[in-house]
Amino acid sequence: MRIAFAVNGTRGDVQPAAVLAHRLAERGHDVILGIPPNLGDAIAGSGMHVRRLGLDTQAQLDHVSRARAAAGRDPIKLQRMLAEVRDLGWAEIVGDMAGVVEGADVVVTGFTTEQVAAMYALRAAIPVISLHHAPIRPNLSVGPLPAIGARSTSLNRLQWALADRALTAMTRRRDRELAGRVGGVPDDGPGWTRVRRAPGADIQAYDPMFAVHDDPVWDRDSRRRPRPVVGFLDIPGRLRQRMGSQMRGTASADVMSWIGRGEPPVYVGFGSMPLRDPAAVVGIVEWACRSVGRRALICAGWNRVDDMAAAVCDTSVVQVVDSIDHAVLARCAVVVHHGGAGTTAAALRAGVPSVVCWFSSDQPFWGAEVSRLGVGVSLRFRKLDAMRLAAGLRASLDPACVERARAMPSALVGAQQAADHAADVVESSVRPMRIVA
Repeated sequence: MRIAFAVNGTRGDVQPAAVLAHRLAERGHDVILGIPPNLGDAIAGSGMHVRRLGLDTQAQLDHVSRARAAAGRDPIKLQRMLAEVRDLGWAEIVGDMAGVVEGADVVVTGFTTEQVAAMYALRAAIPVISLHHAPIRPNLSVGPLPAIGARSTSLNRLQWALADRALTAMTRRRDRELAGRVGGVPDDGPGWTRVRRAPGADIQAYDPMFAVHDDPVWDRDSRRRPRPVVGFLDIPGRLRQRMGSQMRGTASADVMSWIGRGEPPVYVGFGSMPLRDPAAVVGIVEWACRSVGRRALICAGWNRVDDMAAAVCDTSVVQVVDSIDHAVLARCAVVVHHGGAGTTAAALRAGVPSVVCWFSSDQPFWGAEVSRLGVGVSLRFRKLDAMRLAAGLRASLDPACVERARAMPSALVGAQQAADHAADVVESSVRPMRIVA
């Protein structure tokens, strides 16, 4: 079977897809992996075919961060900025998609690319499988804007209705242009509604303990397009050395030696999130960790490691690295992170409490879930200061919180089991199909 992956985004988007792609390649399938050019080593040693899909996402995020800062709070500038960001990289994804999916029997994609992938899949009459890292279809439990934190079913229903209208208005023009370019696809509504009616499935790539249950809206739509919950698609141990360093990170002997020279440190990393003032963040971390008597291991991620390292006052207390293998988290006392699904999963698998300092997207959902389970706390990054971080660290270091976190690894679906389940879903999707009306 020829399986095309068309995934754009950051490491958190690409890594689960790469894990699933590896598993399908191991099963003997011909796998093509379309990913951003800056994450090309995700397929190191895999034997899969790689294709470029879209722009360099690190450069893209840097551009968005600068545009937001330049817009400030001016409403006109903000509107122009949102219009620019909405279409940034869209033409490149559309242009590259045909080369990725040509000749495929099934297309596996992510939330940010599923509209384009679905167009090509519908024209070729093949299924499209979406990988979702949180519940992002209409339901009464979680709204489309988790940061708002609506607790009533009526407010969540209203949120989804408004989000549907807004998305339709924002994407109508480019959806029509795309339908005309692809050809053979009826212009019967917004592109994202085609995804929900397309043959295939929405794989829920997170653990069943976070799934939507007993929700009439979710359950109704799931009967039309299945939403199997498979578990977190993080890297199984046997794949760790085969995955490229941009996916699994690194852990030098010097870092491991530093960790071993004292009590377990606090890990701090915000993944691909651009920090407007890295030096200020280092200062907040250093003060907060000193106040709780812990050292800090800061992972710069997609920020400049030199800028962050230069802001450290005491290197015996704070160490800064450019990347880190998530396996190191098991040797840390607390994980301070942005609430990406991948890092949240890594902290849970490591059995370590989290302080989630969320920015946007599905991150506030994961912060709320960590708090709900009693395995950490949730903070908004924009309001982060040394006092709040110190309070979050103290709460996460509480023995009861630590004990609950230690119980998490055995409660989660295993990484290999999750990958196998997801691979089964992809394989079973290739059968005679009809589009659901």
